[in-house]
Amino acid sequence: MHSRLWAQWRIYKHSHAPIQRIACCNSPSKLLCSRPSQMSKEPALLAIVVVPPSKAVSCQAPGCGHRVYAAVHVVEDGGQTLVLGSTCYAKRYGSSSALGSPKYTSGGSGGKALTDEERDLLAANAAELIQRFKDAHEAQLAAARAQLQAQRARPTPFAIPARPPAPPPTKHPWPWQHKRNTSVALVRGPDDQNWVRVQHHNGSQMLVPWPVFDGWDEALPPVCGIPDLELQAYAVPNIVEALQSMRRIGFAPPEVTSWPDIMKLAPVPRAGN
Repeated sequence: MHSRLWAQWRIYKHSHAPIQRIACCNSPSKLLCSRPSQMSKEPALLAIVVVPPSKAVSCQAPGCGHRVYAAVHVVEDGGQTLVLGSTCYAKRYGSSSALGSPKYTSGGSGGKALTDEERDLLAANAAELIQRFKDAHEAQLAAARAQLQAQRARPTPFAIPARPPAPPPTKHPWPWQHKRNTSVALVRGPDDQNWVRVQHHNGSQMLVPWPVFDGWDEALPPVCGIPDLELQAYAVPNIVEALQSMRRIGFAPPEVTSWPDIMKLAPVPRAGN
């Protein structure tokens, strides 16, 4: 009976024992605390600024106090916002580039030039000045993100490739030629006397001297038609009979081609040649 009561008492005592307080390892005085301490943040370079020499500010490095104005470094370290000259900054952190680029300012190695209001705020409350820089920096980032999202959301118009411009119509010496039936036929004759079969826009066939020469209107047999002095061509009633008649007097078979090739097959001699 006594042993059972003794066991129950030990269980009760153990379950109601007071919570022991542990020593805080980060406390220099070894004070007791009831919750684990938070890890301190690493130092961060927040800004590099420059002020006029006449409005220099005090370096806040321990034991310094010199007046500084060029490349003033603003650092967050141990929960404090410190204003340091460039020399003290390099000594404190090992080099001038130890903490990398500043988070909230640019402007090259010299730093961001401050207005008079910003300079006064740097001397009076550097943390508030940094908060202003941070707000402006985050606003710029937000605007850039919004612009990027808007560009991504905007549908990309389907660009229809532009049709290449149509080549200019080939110029030829027969304004009366049929616009669609543009094939021609070169008929080579004796003594370099050439003729071109061309279709008129009214559908009739014409025989044109190439080039025009004196007496062309009397050069072909009557079966080839009647010479049209205005058009400088024979109006041919039956092109088949006309070509057969020309074959009988020494002309070669017709070479069907187009106007640009006529200049290659039978180029017109230049004046004086």
